[in-house]
Amino acid sequence: MTGRFAPDAPREQQTIRLPEARLASFREWAEDGTALAAAARVCDSEGRIALVRNQWSRGWILPGGAVEPGERAPEAARREVREETGLDATIGEVLVVVEQTYVPETGDGTAGETAFSAQYVVYAGRADGEIPSAERLGLTADEITAARWFETLPRRLHDGDLLEPYL
Repeated sequence: MTGRFAPDAPREQQTIRLPEARLASFREWAEDGTALAAAARVCDSEGRIALVRNQWSRGWILPGGAVEPGERAPEAARREVREETGLDATIGEVLVVVEQTYVPETGDGTAGETAFSAQYVVYAGRADGEIPSAERLGLTADEITAARWFETLPRRLHDGDLLEPYL
């Protein structure tokens, strides 16, 4: 999959270990869908960054999600930012492409063989405005648990070790 998307962008590798049930929930997206997710590092004119929390993340995350069939990745990033933050962002250049390898967990937490691969593309984004309360964000009422502007990156940034150099 390397080079399939944004071949000149910086690349990072990530192995995601999940229980079989969770892997199964992503398999259709990876095998029959796009196997591509898009997110944006959205900054405002004051230099703040917009981040969200949802049900599955460990900490704050960039707004983003799956690229739908027939949708371009920058369009998906813009759509996801609007759904998850209420902001109408301008999407710019690719900051990083994360080459993801999904593997099953075994009973002792070690990885088995690769289940499938995907890519996670992070774009630079720009927007200004208020972020509404979480109750008004996301596609379902319980999808987004919080969204806000940050002046500095929070300590609990999901995948922070991987993404922080690009944010």
